[in-house]
Amino acid sequence: MASTTRVTVSPRFNRFIAPLLAALLLIVVGSFQTVTAQQPAQGGSVGGKVTDDQGAPIVGADVLIEQTTIGTRTGTGGEYLIQRVPAGPQSVRVRMIGFRSQAASVTVTADQRAAQDFSLRRDPLQLQEMVVTGTQTPRMNIDASVAATTLSATEIQQSAPRSTTEMLRYVPGFTRVESSGGEVNENITIRGILGVEYVAFLEDGLPVYPTMHTFFMNADNLFRIDENVERMEVVRGGASALFGSNTPGAMINLINKTGGDEFAGTVRATGGTQGLARFDLNANGPLGDNWRFNAGGFYRYDHGVRDPGFPGIRGGQFKGSITRLLSNGYVRLSAKIIDDRNQFILDLPFVNPADPTYVSGFGNYGSFNSPEAIQLRVPIPTGDLELPLQNGLRTVGQWYTADAGFDLSSDKTWHLQNAAQYMQNNQEHNALIPSNAILATDFATLSKGQGGLGFPAGSTLQLFYTNVYDVTGKQHLPFSTPNGLVAPGTLWHVSKPISAFQDQLQLRRTFGKSSASLGVYFANYTQDNHWNFTQILTDVGDQTHFLDAVVTPPGGTPDTVTKNGFTNFLSTYVNGSGQTSLISGVLGGEIQLTDRLRADLGVRGEYDKFVQSSENTSTFDLDNNPATTFDNETFGNGSFRHFSRGIKDWSASLGLNFSINRNLSLYAAGARGYKMPALDEFLQATAQQQVDLFKSKQLQSVEGGIKGFLGPLGFTVGGFWTKLKDIVSQGLVIDPVTGSTTWIIVSSPDNTAYGTEIELVATPYRGLQILGNATILHAKITGAGADIGQRINGVPTSIANGAAIYSVRGFSLKADWHWVDRRPVDVKAGVSLPAYNYFNFGAAYALREGTTINVDLVNAFQGKGLEEGNPRLVATGPVFLARPILPRRLVASIKYDFGGGSRQPQTAVPQ
Repeated sequence: MASTTRVTVSPRFNRFIAPLLAALLLIVVGSFQTVTAQQPAQGGSVGGKVTDDQGAPIVGADVLIEQTTIGTRTGTGGEYLIQRVPAGPQSVRVRMIGFRSQAASVTVTADQRAAQDFSLRRDPLQLQEMVVTGTQTPRMNIDASVAATTLSATEIQQSAPRSTTEMLRYVPGFTRVESSGGEVNENITIRGILGVEYVAFLEDGLPVYPTMHTFFMNADNLFRIDENVERMEVVRGGASALFGSNTPGAMINLINKTGGDEFAGTVRATGGTQGLARFDLNANGPLGDNWRFNAGGFYRYDHGVRDPGFPGIRGGQFKGSITRLLSNGYVRLSAKIIDDRNQFILDLPFVNPADPTYVSGFGNYGSFNSPEAIQLRVPIPTGDLELPLQNGLRTVGQWYTADAGFDLSSDKTWHLQNAAQYMQNNQEHNALIPSNAILATDFATLSKGQGGLGFPAGSTLQLFYTNVYDVTGKQHLPFSTPNGLVAPGTLWHVSKPISAFQDQLQLRRTFGKSSASLGVYFANYTQDNHWNFTQILTDVGDQTHFLDAVVTPPGGTPDTVTKNGFTNFLSTYVNGSGQTSLISGVLGGEIQLTDRLRADLGVRGEYDKFVQSSENTSTFDLDNNPATTFDNETFGNGSFRHFSRGIKDWSASLGLNFSINRNLSLYAAGARGYKMPALDEFLQATAQQQVDLFKSKQLQSVEGGIKGFLGPLGFTVGGFWTKLKDIVSQGLVIDPVTGSTTWIIVSSPDNTAYGTEIELVATPYRGLQILGNATILHAKITGAGADIGQRINGVPTSIANGAAIYSVRGFSLKADWHWVDRRPVDVKAGVSLPAYNYFNFGAAYALREGTTINVDLVNAFQGKGLEEGNPRLVATGPVFLARPILPRRLVASIKYDFGGGSRQPQTAVPQ
């Protein structure tokens, strides 16, 4: 069963994304001519220069005429020019992430230019940046009653993320942020006990999908970071439950560029070791008076930092939007298209749990993957099944959004916002999953529950390579490796088409410094699940080889237990489809109790209706020979079971913000939130009684802290207490004798976590910026049961990140350090994953106006921090499987920023 590696570009990418990027190149060229041809309308202009408090020019600052949609961004020398400004007195405001906003009054005369310069003081933590996520009306971070962090596009780039979520290590409260599995489908946790399903990923205020986690797909499969992103806002804590359905842990809102009065954009080319090549392009600006556009995307080819033996990562994304500015608001249409393949990396073989080392024959860049596993076909009762491992985690999706916001009264006290979206995605999950690493001498006689074949003691085993031959090309070579290990495992092919429609409406009324809001959210989402799991046998190496096995029991005849490397062509089969309709309403208010004290409060109610159908299965013997077990398959028998369930719940929150002075505030919040089950959780149910066990999980939280800045130091320090209740989940149980799997539904005791979150940014002197954050916590089991007080597996007691950036005369250096404490994986047995840390280093240099070279060395000292696994001595000896962080990589890029500005319209993102 030899297979060849082929490099292909998706036809869908050629059909959609590539032409869109080509069209965008034409727009870039044509827009230079269009912009220069525009004539200023009647009125005057305002111009000047924006610098920091040391006199250095600030590039990319937003400068706008307040109470209008007119504005621009500063150029490479800090200069700005706003044209077509109505004559008369005007207020000019400048904003820049990392600096305090500043306004000045000017008088504009027709056909004349008014001069106004600005000198901005630094705002280290963006505490005076406007936050639109997790607030009922946009407000400065320092005035918000929630724990919020804003990361600019520059800061996202500086974090050198290796996955779509790894930049979250710059945000306190996230107690698991890693990229050990690749670019997407990562595991993250917030405050120790809330996994990825409790974290809402939004784009421009709308969820990327109505439920954040399903089997074989996390929400981070559905977005990519590129040059379209203007900033990222992160709101953590139970209060986020009020501002989105099913979001009791945190909200991560990616806010895209939309275009301003001047044409601008970015072109970036990136290359890296292990075969990385990427091209990014963004352009935005005017399309005539009162029309704005943004368009861009990327294409990326990457063999894989852990080389699978074939191109493991390839594909891209396109985003585009058109905005019509109105006298009382705006209307925007936008689209996103993704066609992207990503390698999925599972556990790798190690010895020495205290100081993990790869087994002999395995290296830092090994993937435990195989080109022999791509484009395979196996027989099933209805024909052949294709196993496209080369697709990896494949996302082929499209999103179409209509968004509008209007002031309904001339005094702007009434505001209406509505956003509607349709999305569709054909998700695949293809992976080669090792379940154990066993000495070949023990493989035949170990029980099936331990990964062996379960033959009696004294049996002999012969192993041959399936696709490795001698020099004649006719004889299969016998098994031989430096480590003498074999790996029983599975080859997964999951096809998961999903779709969704969602609509979010908000009506807000302001009363001076107070406001009240009413919101309604409706969504319907569908999911199909087609799971096909095979069982395979390979050796253990950087790139594995399939093995065939023949076992001879004592006094018996040889038994061929594999065929073409498969111990079973189809061991698990799941086929189901379902849908969920949900509706929720929220009523909130912001009450200015005194000049310094404000209360934010609200309540949300939700009802979800789940409908699920799943096919029943039977066992089929394809050759009607019971002696050949590799073709005894589990497959659908054409009959279905049907279930439905309706669940309702509510959340409430009260937050307070007390302003000590303009630079310092206190905040506190208490909340009761919920998390509805995901539709997939009903997929494996066999009776309505099991379905009825599911209910929404309840979250209780209390938090508070201080935000402020003192001179060059910005800081937030907060404490939290969180309890998760009504935990009902399902999972696989493996029979220790037969190795068969059974799905069960279980209830778990309460989980409680408490701790401290710290966030610091300092600029001790010109050119030097120091950033740091840390979370220190304790997570334990509470409620009733025998495990009360026990630490929760997988949760560290501390996690931290620190960085230093020094810039001078267009040159900058960066050092970045990440720390993760020990995490128990089996508290009762006293087994833990060891603590780890890693370092990243980077440099950047501005060659000339608008052109910058960046170089990053990621995981510079080749750390092997383990993120999941079970490092104990098992029956197979001192070998264990665990998933380490990605190895060292050198990445370089050259970026060109063109045009004069791309200020975003000052409109609220819907909540």
